[in-house]
Amino acid sequence: MLFKNAMIYRLTKTFQLSSDELIEQLESRRFVPCTGYKPSSFGWVSPLGRSMEDAPLLHEVAACYLLCARREEKVIPPTALNEAILEKVAKIEAVEDRTLRAKEKRNIKENTLAELLPGALAKSKQVLGYISPADGLLVIGTASAPEAELFINCIRDSIGSFTVVPPQVKQKPQDIFTNWLLRRKLPENFQLGNQCDLLDIEETSTVACRRQDLDASEIRSHLEAGKICTRIGILWHGDLSMAVDKDIVLRQIKFESQTEEEENYDQDPIAKLDAEFVTLSLEFSRFLPALFSALGGETLPGAST
Repeated sequence: MLFKNAMIYRLTKTFQLSSDELIEQLESRRFVPCTGYKPSSFGWVSPLGRSMEDAPLLHEVAACYLLCARREEKVIPPTALNEAILEKVAKIEAVEDRTLRAKEKRNIKENTLAELLPGALAKSKQVLGYISPADGLLVIGTASAPEAELFINCIRDSIGSFTVVPPQVKQKPQDIFTNWLLRRKLPENFQLGNQCDLLDIEETSTVACRRQDLDASEIRSHLEAGKICTRIGILWHGDLSMAVDKDIVLRQIKFESQTEEEENYDQDPIAKLDAEFVTLSLEFSRFLPALFSALGGETLPGAST
């Protein structure tokens, strides 16, 4: 599966750039590795992988634009940093025969961090996302809001104006989820999965149910006691499964009919990417409107052409 998790955003304006125009503008934020005193870096790499020299920073399939960002961060082990700071503090206090003030210790920490950065190892991860101009959607393959924000800002820095908002559904998802569990009646083509999170609003405690029959008396007892459902597992058309939370973040996305062997089959990497991207984007173009409708419908931002 191309995306294990996803955050969905609605474009507030019609996306008018062609793939060639977008590729040209993405170049301004091509990924540059961390060097010297730079602690982190975020930029575009080719979705086709490192083995494809001079590959474009965008892959277009079925009128959708697949983007790939790389995030790199220098990692300094906390123990190494603390030991270096303590050593410097002890040396200064011994020489000057006094206790350093908190502000002085903060300055020492900042200086020590700067000294260690050039030699620190870097860790990196890639984040995929795609723009579907026809659907007016941006889908980012992460469940992390800060990571999604970096991705959006990188697009914005690349092309100038780029405004998106989370889907504005007309009812609170947690109210809908709770109602589904209580009434056991879901919209057409939707079925309950085998997980949910239940929140006690007064005590702010959460009950996480995993691999469990959601019709169990224990879950109903929690709901009748006043808990609400903030995350629920669903199955769409009997195949596409995931957990959806109150912020419409999708997690653990998978096709139930796809075996691990099928997912890891030996195939040309580009052909495999095309197949996975087409499957995901086409399925989401049908599923997401159905999900928004199940949550009371979506209030669309005014689109301009």
